[in-house]
Amino acid sequence: MDELALVRRMAEGVLERSKEYLLSHEDYGEVLKRRKTDVTRKIDMVAEEALDAIIMEEGIRARVISEEVGERVVPHGKEPEYTLVMDPIDGSANLVLGIPYYCTSLALSKKTSGATFADVDAGAVAATWGGTFYASKNGGAYYEGERISTMEHPEKPKYAIYSYGAGPIPKGVIVLQEENCVVRTMGSIALDMCMVAKGAFDAIIDSRNRISGYDIMAASLILREAGGFLTDYHGRGLSDKPVSIRGISILGAANESLHDKLLKAFSQA
Repeated sequence: MDELALVRRMAEGVLERSKEYLLSHEDYGEVLKRRKTDVTRKIDMVAEEALDAIIMEEGIRARVISEEVGERVVPHGKEPEYTLVMDPIDGSANLVLGIPYYCTSLALSKKTSGATFADVDAGAVAATWGGTFYASKNGGAYYEGERISTMEHPEKPKYAIYSYGAGPIPKGVIVLQEENCVVRTMGSIALDMCMVAKGAFDAIIDSRNRISGYDIMAASLILREAGGFLTDYHGRGLSDKPVSIRGISILGAANESLHDKLLKAFSQA
């Protein structure tokens, strides 16, 4: 089976069914559950249910790790052939506010138990505006059929930075934002990482210790295949971390040299 085509088709299908619900129901923004750092909305559960339905339609068996429901096997009781890691709607706050910057993020591993970042074989990030970023291990990264690669803008760097709502902002992040750069906080970690992959941003930084595997699993593969470099905020690699990891900070950059430069600036601040 072509796993890249499969994961892309499934991510786009989940997003499309979510958008159909959005257009036909007024309760899409209803909060169903509140957590310390996030909420679950009706539209999130619609997307979760859409994935389960699409798995059945595709005739595959999968261990699913997702933001809202957690871990499960679909169909129930069957032996899985894949691990799927999904953020059903990354940027749901944007969706509720009518801001068209959100996505469905889906990663696939052929390892059905104990999968790590290094075990991800394919990933897709389907954006609400109709385009999809996707990549396969050692196969490059693409956006709508065009191969993409990272790009550094040394004259005026462009950073996606998330440091709000989690206590004091690290001094290194403050110093970085005071330099000659453009800073964006767009509201979708997966899409921002894809923007680094396609050369729109130089780096993405999240210092809040709130990132989970489902947030970045697909996008991290896309970034790496586009030539980018990703670690946690302290420079530690993620390749051996489980796909179910929670509560980390990240530093992703267009290349290893820029990553090391940013890491050094943080440590000296």
